[in-house]
Amino acid sequence: MTGRDLRLYGVRRSEGIVGGVVIIPGSAGRRGEVAMSYTIMVAVDGEPDHRAALDWAAARAARDGARLELVHVIERSWGDSADEPSHLLVLAVRSLLDAEKTIALHHAREVRARGPVPAGSTGTAAAPADTGDDIDVGTRYCYGHIGPELAAVSRDADLLVIGTPAEADRRRAFAGSLAVRVAAVAESPVAAVPHGWVDGGRGVVVGVDGELQTESAVEFAAAEAEILGEPLTVACAGYVANPLLAGLVPEISLGDRRERIAAEAADRAKERHPGVTVFTDVLDTAPSRGLVAEADGARLLVIGTHDRHGMQRLMLGSVGHDILLNVRTPVVVVRRSGSGAEGAGRR
Repeated sequence: MTGRDLRLYGVRRSEGIVGGVVIIPGSAGRRGEVAMSYTIMVAVDGEPDHRAALDWAAARAARDGARLELVHVIERSWGDSADEPSHLLVLAVRSLLDAEKTIALHHAREVRARGPVPAGSTGTAAAPADTGDDIDVGTRYCYGHIGPELAAVSRDADLLVIGTPAEADRRRAFAGSLAVRVAAVAESPVAAVPHGWVDGGRGVVVGVDGELQTESAVEFAAAEAEILGEPLTVACAGYVANPLLAGLVPEISLGDRRERIAAEAADRAKERHPGVTVFTDVLDTAPSRGLVAEADGARLLVIGTHDRHGMQRLMLGSVGHDILLNVRTPVVVVRRSGSGAEGAGRR
């Protein structure tokens, strides 16, 4: 088997790709199989109502045979001058992490006991719960401010999973801003899972706009659809009639451009993942609103973000920002993979 026989996705940035899971194409009519472990890191806070992210991460680890690491951030107040948290606080956090680890292991056993991966994936075979073949789960805690700390630990992850407020909670000021802040600066793809989310839905949706950053998102989404054995929808959203261009650019040309963007992205996905059924959809609406609506009833929404530097890295982009504040299904934000020396120097 040559290197060309392997397809990878995740964040193996040192290889200049979006990679972490190896997909080995099988014989004709057979979907790819997960062949190499990777690390999923999930932020936990011990709140029972916030465990959808933990369940999502544990199920994914069970599906792919990935390593799961639970991280809790001990929030440091702005006026606290101590370099380390108190001993009693550390003991409490370790107890919290042990409890969350037990819950993660239990959920992973349930997922594996149900048999193969949902939707007919031929990924890592699920082991019965009584075999004792548990996923590898580690824990760690950090001391500082939650956004920067999670961004920092993302360097050790192939996928960082965080919870995001449910729709009712978003009515409060600044609700949901953590997912936006972390996704803007994280070194790995970030999955935002709404609190209270229940596993369900079918298919993977990816948003495209013709920019380079969406290429990695398309690859991630197509590989995910291949593992799940579910369809991929490539969606391009935007207003066809732009008032600022009235009389200057024919309205039909704007719609044609979006159709071309979606078609080209779909062709790339089908070329690299020929076993995946790919649909396209062009939506005449605001991009964030259109993608959120398109993903309603889907298993996953994938979007890309710019690989910014300096102060610009603090900005996720208006579309990604709005999506993460209005998410109803898990969303993965994928940064454009590095290339050359720049990509190699980041891992």
